[in-house]
Amino acid sequence: MALIAKNGKNQFDYVEFASDKDVYAMVDAWAASNGYVLKRSEGDARKYQKGSGFLTAPMFLELNRVGATYSIKSYVRINGFVLHGDVGLAGDGFLVKLPRSIAKKAQNQLFQSLELQPLQ
Repeated sequence: MALIAKNGKNQFDYVEFASDKDVYAMVDAWAASNGYVLKRSEGDARKYQKGSGFLTAPMFLELNRVGATYSIKSYVRINGFVLHGDVGLAGDGFLVKLPRSIAKKAQNQLFQSLELQPLQ
């Protein structure tokens, strides 16, 4: 399944937006209330993860800011023995359906608070 995900066309969802809100504080509060842990913070880029891949596929949200524009990248990772593949949350399909659904529901809560269109 990791190979299918790695070669798939929907490896992540990507949203760009401008906001005058404190987006980093909002995402930090959302992450804490939804079980996401800050895994990496470098400058204006942050990466949050939920799950370790033991019982379910790990879920990721990456936040970045360039100038006045923010971006959010969302995906679920399938870990294989040798390689891994990422799958976006939106859309349908059989790959990691439950973790994608869980992540999409949580991330749409964040998108609503940021006044963004939800992931479909």
